[in-house]
Amino acid sequence: MAGKLKLISQGTMLIIILGIVSLFADFVYEGGRSIVPQFFTTGLGGSVFLLGIVLGLGDFVGYSIRLLSGRLADKTHGYWNLTFIGYVINMVALPLLAFTGNYIIAAVLIVAERAGKGIRTPPKDYIISTAAQTGKIGRAFAINEALDQTGAIIGPLVMALIILYTNSYRFAFEFLFLPAALALATLVIAYRFHRRMPVAKHNIAPGKTMTSRRFLLYSLAVAVSAAGLYNVSFVLVGAQTVVSTYLIPLIFLTAMVGEGFFGVVFGLLYDKVGKNLVYAGLIIAAIMPFALSVPLPIFLFVAALIFGAVTGIQDTMMRSVVGSMIPEGKRGRAYGVFNSLYGFGLMASSIIIGYLYYSLGTVILYVLAAQILALVFLYYSFRKNL
Repeated sequence: MAGKLKLISQGTMLIIILGIVSLFADFVYEGGRSIVPQFFTTGLGGSVFLLGIVLGLGDFVGYSIRLLSGRLADKTHGYWNLTFIGYVINMVALPLLAFTGNYIIAAVLIVAERAGKGIRTPPKDYIISTAAQTGKIGRAFAINEALDQTGAIIGPLVMALIILYTNSYRFAFEFLFLPAALALATLVIAYRFHRRMPVAKHNIAPGKTMTSRRFLLYSLAVAVSAAGLYNVSFVLVGAQTVVSTYLIPLIFLTAMVGEGFFGVVFGLLYDKVGKNLVYAGLIIAAIMPFALSVPLPIFLFVAALIFGAVTGIQDTMMRSVVGSMIPEGKRGRAYGVFNSLYGFGLMASSIIIGYLYYSLGTVILYVLAAQILALVFLYYSFRKNL
């Protein structure tokens, strides 16, 4: 019993250390992403539609590459190797925007940052899911999400202060090299800690696994929902004509607060309530564009908060469904398939909404249609006779 308690304690500690890695990492890329739309359009002269294409391509590459990363991780068992490779790319791309003079190079770096995150996410999710106590996988992702979103809040806040006092996007990007170095250093600590841990196996109870058909329907439901998600980056673009420049990262910060709060709450609830909570994410996503129809600056923050709630639910609970219903030996591949379809949905969303950006009524109708279709897919994916 003492050994078991020690193992559980070590698993939780690994999750916390990886959460600290996520804290520094989110400082970097969420801090950077809080000023990328303004820098890309106002600073480098790119159009809103082009920004939508770049963001959509970045999301698609970042999520579709997870299919390859997940399969490779399961085949080679090189979970840590892929995690390190992904984090290095993920951490250096956005700080390098400080030295960028045109939007073409900026676009490459934006896509590269997403690709790096895509490479490291399936193997890292696998490590977290296997470190979790049996029946507590939702809590494991909730812990990671809480630390993750702490960095996601600090990053945009620091960017807002830098813009306020220096009015320099380039200095803001240069500053991100510091938390990037801390993230990589903490990742080394996590790896060394993991090497000293005894190996543990977590089996899924009979009847709890998800069939291939149900898994595909579930992944399609999440993908279609993502295709109807109004990206907070478009909120930041519109905010440039409404609020002061230094306040725009704070709108992004509001999204990160929502992501952290709702991600942790729903992650913890998942262990008690179960997979039906996923419906909430789709319903909340349908509400977001309505907030933008109110011509008051405060509703830019409201829209960002709603966006954060949706992504928080996706980051914890939707990943928890895969982790709790797919056997370990197939889990890296499953996360890859799931994230690839999700990334395709995000790409569709960014391109379509970027194109429809100046017609909010059409955007609202599109978002509603996508979320209703997603609800249908989700309902059938949870039916027991599939």
